[in-house]
Amino acid sequence: MKYLFSILFLISFKSYSFYAFPGLAVPDTTSANLTVGEKLAGAVQFKTVSSVENDKVAFSEFTSLHKYLEYTFPRLHEQLRKEVINDYSLLYTWRGSNQELSPVLLSAHLDVVPVEEASEEDWQVSPFEGVIKDGAVWGRGTMDDKYRVITIMEAVEQLLHNGYEPERTVYLAFGHDEEVGGEEGAGMIAAYLESQGVLLEAVYDEGMAVVENALPGLKEPIALVGVAAKGGLSLELIAQGEGGHSSMPPNETPIDILSNALTRLHKKPFKARMMPTTRQTMNMLAGKLGGKYKFALRHYGFFKRKILKKLASDQATDALIRTQMAPTIINAGNASNVIPRVASAVVNFRILTGETDESIIRHVRRAIKDDRIEIKIHGGYTPPSPVASTESWIYAALEKTIHQTYKGITIVPALFPGGTDAKHYTALTDNIYRFAPQVVNPGNAKLIHNVDEHITLEVLDNSVSFYKMLLLNTCGNEEDEMLVQKN
Repeated sequence: MKYLFSILFLISFKSYSFYAFPGLAVPDTTSANLTVGEKLAGAVQFKTVSSVENDKVAFSEFTSLHKYLEYTFPRLHEQLRKEVINDYSLLYTWRGSNQELSPVLLSAHLDVVPVEEASEEDWQVSPFEGVIKDGAVWGRGTMDDKYRVITIMEAVEQLLHNGYEPERTVYLAFGHDEEVGGEEGAGMIAAYLESQGVLLEAVYDEGMAVVENALPGLKEPIALVGVAAKGGLSLELIAQGEGGHSSMPPNETPIDILSNALTRLHKKPFKARMMPTTRQTMNMLAGKLGGKYKFALRHYGFFKRKILKKLASDQATDALIRTQMAPTIINAGNASNVIPRVASAVVNFRILTGETDESIIRHVRRAIKDDRIEIKIHGGYTPPSPVASTESWIYAALEKTIHQTYKGITIVPALFPGGTDAKHYTALTDNIYRFAPQVVNPGNAKLIHNVDEHITLEVLDNSVSFYKMLLLNTCGNEEDEMLVQKN
């Protein structure tokens, strides 16, 4: 994502070494002297890439990252209880002074997505080098989601340094497999908390952000808070045939059959529907949109088809009004002159409220119209989430925190089109909010999971302040805002 560049700070980490982690390019100095940017740059260098196939995961990178965090945040590790869940996820407990208050949980994740081999040469900086240049930290995981792990821990570290003691217990939950569903990380953390009888006041996780150019005619930035999330499902489509030599091909090979099925599926998108959460978002934004957009939204019943068509014309807003699908993995063949006997593709679905795994499969079968295609569920299924209240005091605390970070901004609840670790905590609280303290626009959002992922030092500083204020506003002593200013 692209952020405001008001800090230009050029440091090359290649000139440093750190005695406790041979080969890790972070400054050879005490952790107290490290900036939050340097701390994130060090964390980026651990290749904590998750995968659904355990033999492809370098689990030692996760345990090394755990040790790095111990060094980097000494007060946090001295004063909070640390528990390692399922070997590679982390749960910290900051015990509050009033045990009658339900705890809050801040969620982030340690894992990152892989770097495509074909894209490695396109990076300006090697994706796991962990370099600060042009006022930003560069590398895989800087935006998703190691920056939140580091800034949450930095916020706690600074509050501890300033003598803050929360009234309400705080959990910091950092899963190790969010990018592949979170079952082994956040899923196990949630199960552990539930086994301890823990009920949470709220969960704050990644998700939406401050958005620029969110809708046509909307000039000012808007803070979108995810109060609900779409569900998730992946299906594997499998075509089989007899195979053979490529010099004598049949009329249809498994690849032909699969390709035709994917084409037919692409031509049959799910129906566009305006959900109550998205309708609330549109209603709140109506007063800020110009002319015809404002009038149309205020008379939605008359202009429903035109509004849906307009929202469908943009990639970002189309995701809010329909179940989305995209092929993400294709496998077939291993020799140029051999027709494969099997061709398969994985199609990922982001599910709008009102759909289920069963209705998704029915839609796929009807769209492809080919009994030769076998359909299997690939991985797990997550139903669309419940909708969190915007009338609660805990939501008001989040609103206050956003206003303190982004002066004069309008805050709007919205549907989050993706999925995060938050889904695993639905049994522990009704109050799950998905908001990341950063500024996003349609152009810079493309850096997520992409080449040249980086995040500015200014965003990191704002994020630390945001989480300090969020803790003060939700866990007591919120009147002492001087704690936010002190470092």
